[in-house]
Amino acid sequence: MAGRSDADLLEDLLAVEERLITAYEAALQRDVMDRKLAETLRDHENAHVDGLRRALRDAGGPRSPRASVPSPELTAALRDRAAFARYALAREADAVARYRLAVAQISSPSLRQALGSIMACEAAHEVALRDSLGERPLVD
Repeated sequence: MAGRSDADLLEDLLAVEERLITAYEAALQRDVMDRKLAETLRDHENAHVDGLRRALRDAGGPRSPRASVPSPELTAALRDRAAFARYALAREADAVARYRLAVAQISSPSLRQALGSIMACEAAHEVALRDSLGERPLVD
C-alpha cells in the first residue's frame, strides 16, 4: 500500500470489508456460525462499507467494481463451525493489519481517526471469534 492515494487505500479496505460480508453471509446460509454473532459481525462490516464508500466519494475516487467470487479457502471453511471461525479469525486479523497500514499512510487526519475506529472494531471481532472457539484473548 506504500505511496498510494487515499482513494486507492480506501478501495483496498472496501474490498477487504466486502469479502468479510460475503464470508458472514455464507456462514449464515450454511449455519456454520452462531446466528446472532454472524449477524452482528456482518452488520458491523456493512456499516464499515457504508462509511468507506462515503469516504471514497469524498476523496474523489471512482469505485471500481470488483468480482465477488468466494475463495476456495472460504468454501473449505464452510464445512464446519470451527473451520469457519478460524477462517474468519484469520480474515479479521488481516483486516486489522491492513487498516494499521492504511492509517499510517492516509493523508486526512479525520479519515485516519475514522479508520482507526474501524480497526478497533475489527480487533473486537477477533476477540469475539476467539471466544467462540473457546480460546483466550491474546493478552492476559
